[in-house]
Amino acid sequence: MKNKDDFNQISYQTHEKHFCDYARGGKKAKHAKTWFEDDTVDAWRHKRIYKSLDPLLKAFPHASWLTVGDGRFGNDAHYIQERGLKVLATDISDVLLKEAKEIGYIDDYSKENAEALSFSDEEYDFVFCKESYHHFPRPMIALYEMLRVAKTGIVLIEPNDGYVASTFLDVLFTNFKDFIKNILYKNNIKHGFEQTGNYIYSISKREIEKVALGMNFKAVAFKGIDDYYVEGVEYEKATKNSKLFKQVKIVIGLFDLLTKLKLKQSGLLTAIIFKEELQPHLKENLLSDGYGVIVLPENPYL
Repeated sequence: MKNKDDFNQISYQTHEKHFCDYARGGKKAKHAKTWFEDDTVDAWRHKRIYKSLDPLLKAFPHASWLTVGDGRFGNDAHYIQERGLKVLATDISDVLLKEAKEIGYIDDYSKENAEALSFSDEEYDFVFCKESYHHFPRPMIALYEMLRVAKTGIVLIEPNDGYVASTFLDVLFTNFKDFIKNILYKNNIKHGFEQTGNYIYSISKREIEKVALGMNFKAVAFKGIDDYYVEGVEYEKATKNSKLFKQVKIVIGLFDLLTKLKLKQSGLLTAIIFKEELQPHLKENLLSDGYGVIVLPENPYL
């Protein structure tokens, strides 16, 4: 590899080609079709996560949305579209987005590199990126691009950085977890990489807060979500008789309890950056939905 630009281009190409296996005729096309299902254990998992958007969708019923890294048939856009809002799905690969539009699953799409979006400043009210930010070779550039094209704010739902501890118990739990994993798997699990070649770039509250403060934005909001994946959830129906469904709910319930007791941090973090001041009713809705809301201090020198 000659330089960093080579790495960026390789990353873009790898992620774009990744979806070809899931397209019509691809070796993983059967698996991809499960992403359309709404009654599987996997669908139940993702619905739990998507519900973090509901306070915004209700508060801004006429807002326009842009989804970034939405290459799985535009599932993120579909959730928003189903609730009556205007949304454009985007991804570095449009292979599956084309199929989704053809069958009416999404209204429209655009092929976009998250690190160089083609849209005008503040062209959309909100930008939403779910579990894709950690794939980007230069995620911070993508974050600033999302903030550029958003008028009101952006929403990220991404892996929560467990190594940015907020309490002493967090530190103890993380160290204990690493100790056990090191014994079981005998590898360094502090840093993770995926098969598509990307480093798993997790986010933290502190990091998001600093970005917002640096750009003189008005508020941030955070909500933790615990999740659990086990092979086969894509094919299993979410019925009361499903052992796999029971297993997933029990593990998530245990994670939720440990998080509530502050023995661990949530596995996923929903982070919202607001560019405008929060209206009181929106703040109340976010708080009632389990968000922590932080009104950021004004820069005294501006």
